[in-house]
Amino acid sequence: MTKTNQQDMTEAAEIAMLRELLGAYVERDAVAKLIDRYLAGLDDRVYGEEWARSLFTEDVRLVFPVGERVGLEGLGAYHDEVMGKFARTVHLGSNYGITVQGDRATFQFNLLCLHVLSDQLREERSLAPGTTFESAGRMSGEAVRTADGWRFGLLGLQVAWAKGEPPVRR
Repeated sequence: MTKTNQQDMTEAAEIAMLRELLGAYVERDAVAKLIDRYLAGLDDRVYGEEWARSLFTEDVRLVFPVGERVGLEGLGAYHDEVMGKFARTVHLGSNYGITVQGDRATFQFNLLCLHVLSDQLREERSLAPGTTFESAGRMSGEAVRTADGWRFGLLGLQVAWAKGEPPVRR
């Protein structure tokens, strides 16, 4: 084999490896953007049915401290009800760990949540203006590649700590 043929084979192998690596980064980035869209939607208060369809599979399973829910139907209204207990929120995700295998991905990330209770909830409990509920924990789940892009198939939250007035009485 000539030196040129060896160089061509080496370059072809390097290009193939770079394409594979780039593809993996692109897929992980797409899942990270799905997570970011979810968190931003919570804080922007845009959780209608269209929002839910852009984030979740038909058979999605949510496992949150406030309860478990299965299915896409009514998921926007569910978020509206749960998040309606707060006047304002900030959800910060960090340290994403994302593993993509074909059309499925698993992920986990740290989540810090800051919530200001709604006036209604605050008044019901005779609490001071600006009363907050804060929590932090680990969110994890699975995402599925669909014809419309990546969607959550499973989303769960494990709370590590909480401080303040929770939205539901303990």
